[in-house]
Amino acid sequence: MELGEWLSRGLQLTWRYKVLWIFGFLAALGAGGPPRLQGNLNLRMQTPPPSFPPGFGRMLQRWLEQNWPLLVLALLGFFLFALLIQVLALWGQGALILGSGEAAEGRSPGLGILARRATARLLRLIGIMVLLGAPGFLIALIFLLAIFGGFLLAFAQQVESIRIATLLLTILALLVFLGCLLLLAGVLHLWSRLALRAALLEDLPWIAALRRGLQVGLRRIGSLLLVWLVLDIGVLGVITFILSFLAAIPLLAIGSVAFLAFFGGGGPVDPSAIFRFALVMALTALCLSVLIPLLLAPVITFVETVWTLAYRSWIGGPAPAGEIPQAA
Repeated sequence: MELGEWLSRGLQLTWRYKVLWIFGFLAALGAGGPPRLQGNLNLRMQTPPPSFPPGFGRMLQRWLEQNWPLLVLALLGFFLFALLIQVLALWGQGALILGSGEAAEGRSPGLGILARRATARLLRLIGIMVLLGAPGFLIALIFLLAIFGGFLLAFAQQVESIRIATLLLTILALLVFLGCLLLLAGVLHLWSRLALRAALLEDLPWIAALRRGLQVGLRRIGSLLLVWLVLDIGVLGVITFILSFLAAIPLLAIGSVAFLAFFGGGGPVDPSAIFRFALVMALTALCLSVLIPLLLAPVITFVETVWTLAYRSWIGGPAPAGEIPQAA
């Protein structure tokens, strides 16, 4: 099968087996999130800008000193929640890969069976992602420390010409290292695509799955890059960008209305108004964080299905069934 056939058959399987959209939604949770607005919110009002009441800074400092353990617990809870979301997304992606493999073989994927099989293989999936993510994390940490040291060295110079030259070299190194990091991220992403399918579709242990994914990737590098450009960049990347841009519109509108409602009257700012404004923005971002994955669910299901069809073709898997069976 060539890319055109994979895309056509992936679209058929995605539309036929809508039960896989559930796992597509879970997989999208790891990639989605509230839209990031570039730039600052600038509201021009006829009233003077709000001012904080006298002693607000001292009151805030006293509150932080008294409640810093709660802030630490809140940050820890947020970190654990984000980690749980990533694990849930990885589990959903594993179930989606297994389901697309079942559909490609002409069998109707069952929700409960896929959930149990994905749960049984979750540890090996986590091992693959941790092992692939560790080098990128360490390199990024070294990169940040080196760039920070370069800027410190530049500003520590007494001679102006040496300071400018050091600063320019640091910026050049920043651009070079950033390009290398992006290249490394792309390589690790493609490797994870193949290794996860080796672990799930061929039922390999995680080390063997990493080795198998590397072998397949090196042997099919041309087709691999083509599928990546069409699916991950051309389909998933473009649609994700469009949805994030569209979701930023209501976020900006709600933020503007809330800002005017809570702070548009001028005069001292009530601390409770800050809390209410933050609560409105947090709830809006939470709703969008759920809405975007819901809209991305069929797209991610399609992308993962086509990747599965491509992988099966690259490893010489069994030919797909001529007829697509009806979903159970």
